[in-house]
Amino acid sequence: MLFSLLLSILRLTIGLTAKNNKSVKEMISIRNCSYVLKTRDGKRGMRYIFKNGKFTTDKVLTDYDLALVFESADIGFKTLALGGDTGVQNAINNWTLKLVGNPNIFNFFGVVLMISMGTFKRK
Repeated sequence: MLFSLLLSILRLTIGLTAKNNKSVKEMISIRNCSYVLKTRDGKRGMRYIFKNGKFTTDKVLTDYDLALVFESADIGFKTLALGGDTGVQNAINNWTLKLVGNPNIFNFFGVVLMISMGTFKRK
């Protein structure tokens, strides 16, 4: 439940940031990619799509450029909401998070997430 709520909050914050932050608008205008955050069993998740300068989301969890697959919803919530700056890296090191797809495009999504959550400022 908390993981699904967090994914919805991310959808809202990324959407607002994409509309209101000039530098994020510029970033997403040059990227066409999709990211999935989901649990290993595939029961919970969301796809975040950046295409032609637009940001959208949906529940299609099988079509992506990069997927962040968490061992469970609880681990996903703790990693993203409570993990701090090193949460994702610790989850990867502990084998509770796997990157599936092209890991070279993770930095873009990470920057957008950090700007949206207010942990990173880009003017």
